[in-house]
Amino acid sequence: MFRSFEELFSHLKTKGRERIVVAGGEDIEALKAVKESYDYGFGKGVLIGYKNKIEDALKLIGSDEFVEKIVDISSEEEKGPAAVREVKTNGGVLLKGQIKTAYLLKAVLDKENGLRTDRIISDVFVFEDISVSGKLVLMSDGGVNINPDLNALIAIIKNAVEVAHKLGNENPKVALLSAVEVVNPDMQDTLNWSLISKMSKRNQIKGCVIDGPLALDNAISEYAAKKKGIVSEVAGNADILIVPNIVVGNVFGKSLAYYSKFKNAHIIVGTKVPVMIPSRADRSDVKFNSIALAIASKTI
Repeated sequence: MFRSFEELFSHLKTKGRERIVVAGGEDIEALKAVKESYDYGFGKGVLIGYKNKIEDALKLIGSDEFVEKIVDISSEEEKGPAAVREVKTNGGVLLKGQIKTAYLLKAVLDKENGLRTDRIISDVFVFEDISVSGKLVLMSDGGVNINPDLNALIAIIKNAVEVAHKLGNENPKVALLSAVEVVNPDMQDTLNWSLISKMSKRNQIKGCVIDGPLALDNAISEYAAKKKGIVSEVAGNADILIVPNIVVGNVFGKSLAYYSKFKNAHIIVGTKVPVMIPSRADRSDVKFNSIALAIASKTI
């Protein structure tokens, strides 16, 4: 099981180079991230966009050796479909560069030509926890599903568990987060979590151990769990944190990134290949970590 991004990088460089298809290859931060993956030995770039602008950006980077090819387009609307077509035809993972998210998602979600499957699409955020456990911890969903119902929450859990398996954790501990650790009929999330926990105990959700509702302190701190008298295989040792809605997940993820400065990455899963849609504020290091996460989720 990989306990840090550095361990993941070291493993990936033994597996050969994966194609990283960048929709909007003019983006400097995206190019820096792809170059770093090339320098580590596990990535190479396929750049979709305006060829002259991409070449100008590569001059600023000072290198083009990491580029397998450039696909020239004539309009913004072409970037998304061209990138998706490249991935479907020749393989790779998909990274958002200089393109509007709406344009890229439209191409990804196109029913006939996109990357849809019969699974729900969700965002999986991974962070390197150095404060308590010293391991990679997953959180979902803080990026796609706004207010998921019971069935969507189960699908979100299954997507996150699949990523954990790809990262070498064969039986991850899943904590279902709430403000409290007891079932409160006035709090819908605690009702959802109690049902899902029971489903897990009846082996209706496989490949993981699930418990909830759990407050965050009980989920990640053995001391807090013991202090509150919680007896649980998950409490204090969670590998995956599932949030009840996008607001909680978004705030939680950005708090880890900006206040705690934890190394992090996130990918969209449930599609035919992992898709990276980083925030416009994400630096190249986050995009680089996300590239490694996407490749691992696709290939390992």
